[in-house]
Amino acid sequence: MATEGVLTGGRQKRHTRFVDMWIAAGLNPTNIEILTKLKSAEDRQFSQNMAVTGKGFDEDRQEHKREESHLFGIRTDVWRPSKEVRERTLAALEKRQAKERRAAAKSKSPARDASEGELDQMVVEPDHDPVTADDIDKSRLVIKMFRNTSSRIRWQGTIEELSVREIQNSLGSRRALASFAVILAEYEHLVVIQQNRRLFRIPPSFSFSYYQPKTDRMWYIDLDCHWVSIGVDYTILAQGRKIGSIDGRLLALGADSRIHVGEPGLADDEQFMDLLSLFAATIGFHKQIWKHIRRRVSNVKRGRSVHFVEDEEMWLLKNPRRIAR
Repeated sequence: MATEGVLTGGRQKRHTRFVDMWIAAGLNPTNIEILTKLKSAEDRQFSQNMAVTGKGFDEDRQEHKREESHLFGIRTDVWRPSKEVRERTLAALEKRQAKERRAAAKSKSPARDASEGELDQMVVEPDHDPVTADDIDKSRLVIKMFRNTSSRIRWQGTIEELSVREIQNSLGSRRALASFAVILAEYEHLVVIQQNRRLFRIPPSFSFSYYQPKTDRMWYIDLDCHWVSIGVDYTILAQGRKIGSIDGRLLALGADSRIHVGEPGLADDEQFMDLLSLFAATIGFHKQIWKHIRRRVSNVKRGRSVHFVEDEEMWLLKNPRRIAR
């Protein structure tokens, strides 16, 4: 069954991809086998701290064909940092704070030649409760997608939570808003998927822009969650017109989604389908992400921010034109 594009007018079979996300990686019996295969692969994108958490399938529902095409892995060390990691972060924080308080005390000292012992006595401890390892906030969602073929496994893309932008936008809008950055294989641009706040709209809405190199065209995509649905469903709009959907399954051990794209200009674009697949892989984590954001925003307002920004996220925030200078 062919569909006619509402924007380009072309005709092509509707592209469908099914994203099967598991409720927990360890509960799937195939996880150990896949994990061993991935860790022995040449692709360094799969680290020792990752766990396979889902699969992707390309489907042709008219011809009743279904082919396993992708694997999804989550960075467990970033999403759920261990107590040892939080304790090391706390030790580094305490060392830095002690150095800063010492420098402040030295600058305020009336005697420039104050002894080391006198400076130690002048250091003032913070007036709030001491921070513990349980207070350290480093949780951030990072999901990677791999193309799985009979001969090899190769990295296709990564979606990362932008915790700094989340706090910034949530403080400004007074609502927990999620932000993600997407990096795709052989694609030169960074795609930022931003949750929006719309007046009188409760279900989440996301948007992003996608540059298509082969047509030299910029697509403006909106993902609107349905008000009422069985499962978590999204309508996909391009330039404000519906071109597809993300249908969530209600009775599933995880957050399974079937992605339909009926616009030929995008349906045959593998990178665009990978982009939507990575977003669909995050849907089951949204409630936890919003909970994290609300806690971080509350801590920032109380002047008790113990949120740490990972080096990987800081690289995404750097000025992209610095290299050309």
